[in-house]
Amino acid sequence: MSQSLPMNQPLRLVAISGSLRLASSNTTVLHALQAIAPASVIVSLYDGLGNLPYFNPDLDGETDTPPPPVGQLRTQIGQADGLLISSPEYAHGVPGVLKNALDWLVSSLEFPRKPVALLNIYPVQPLSTRRSAKRSPRCPRP
Repeated sequence: MSQSLPMNQPLRLVAISGSLRLASSNTTVLHALQAIAPASVIVSLYDGLGNLPYFNPDLDGETDTPPPPVGQLRTQIGQADGLLISSPEYAHGVPGVLKNALDWLVSSLEFPRKPVALLNIYPVQPLSTRRSAKRSPRCPRP
């Protein structure tokens, strides 16, 4: 990190899941990180990703007040020491809702120079499923 924290201050991290699914593996991982974090680390899950309006630079000028969900996101990021993002990959990129949030953040004063950790997970197939898949006949390639 570019700035050092006083020893008696906890490290405050905002965690964002790039998935809106209720049963998201990415959100589950962030909840697990929140549960196992040491007392000196506070992990806050941002849950407003689906409430952000589509990015529109006309709503984000120097004299404009951003839409309330955007202001809430920026405030939460501004108060954090770092950012955790756990996101699935969609079409060789990030989901649109995450890209939208990043679009709102890059022009703000809260996000630049903020340390970011990216997590990418994928479910592992149970061993029994992998074994049966090896035994199943494969379709020949044309």
